[in-house]
Amino acid sequence: MASTKKLKPEYISRLFSELFDTLSSGMSINDGIYMLIEEGDKDPVLEILLKETSKGGTFSNAVKRTNAFPAYVEEMIAIGEHTGRLDSVLRELSVYYARQDEIAQNIKNAVTFPLILLAILVVIVILLLTQVMPVFNDVFKQIGITMSASALALMNLGNIMRDYAVYIVIGAVVIVGLILLLYKLPATHNKVLAIVQGKKLKKQMSASKFASAMSMTMSSGMDIDESLEMSKKLCDEDSIKKINSCQKMMRSGIGFDKAIQKSAILDSINSSKLSISFHTGKTDETMRKIADDYAEKVNTSVDEKISRVEPALVIIMSLLVGFVLFSVMVPLLSVITAM
Repeated sequence: MASTKKLKPEYISRLFSELFDTLSSGMSINDGIYMLIEEGDKDPVLEILLKETSKGGTFSNAVKRTNAFPAYVEEMIAIGEHTGRLDSVLRELSVYYARQDEIAQNIKNAVTFPLILLAILVVIVILLLTQVMPVFNDVFKQIGITMSASALALMNLGNIMRDYAVYIVIGAVVIVGLILLLYKLPATHNKVLAIVQGKKLKKQMSASKFASAMSMTMSSGMDIDESLEMSKKLCDEDSIKKINSCQKMMRSGIGFDKAIQKSAILDSINSSKLSISFHTGKTDETMRKIADDYAEKVNTSVDEKISRVEPALVIIMSLLVGFVLFSVMVPLLSVITAM
């Protein structure tokens, strides 16, 4: 029975890396899958792969039978078998999915970390309003002074939150649940990612995917035209438009290196690198280096975003806590000054 659960990029990368090592050592794909199972990998996908390859079927057909891999992976493996470069395809797929997983994890951290800080901020403010403010109010009553109007307003807000805590918690859980549900929808998910990424990061990610796809397809034995066509299956709409423009220019007689430059798929520096490599016959190697360069740029851009958000949230937290404490301390300072 075929699997219905799609594999995560991290697992695909690790699996293909292991199978590449198997082929490189002179063993068969079937041997590699068997060893993975013997080592304790209990993923049902491996059982399906082992069953199909043990019958003498091709690895590409076994991959299709699992229904657990992206369609692009299925096509690339079939091409690798057809060209006799399955080992190269497995290696490139492993590198590609490892790179994409790293980028995805960094973007996830860019969203998760600020949310954690925000949650901490909300908890601190709630504790101040519901637990600390009433204590100050009791102390002030004992010494015969009244808190400021702003402090009283904050304390009353805290009392309301405490009295209706159950309803507030239920409402918060429902709202968070709805947000998570909406986030899982492709349209909402893509909009959130677009906001987090920004134009610069989105452009870098698009270029990274394009360079990775080109490196992978060209290493598998495809020519430039075939590689460009296959790359569309991994790229976003904006990159696909640029690839179409590049193909159109190439059909009109413009060289690949010049067409890449004019279509602005890559930045000027990497386009120049590609132009040099195109004439030396090392385009696939340069594409791999360009992909690594863009992956590093993406990770740097994500780190920069986190580094900007973190101090901003700390400042907001400090200002809110400071305002609450200041509103409480003003009456006390006036008493001390009057002594």
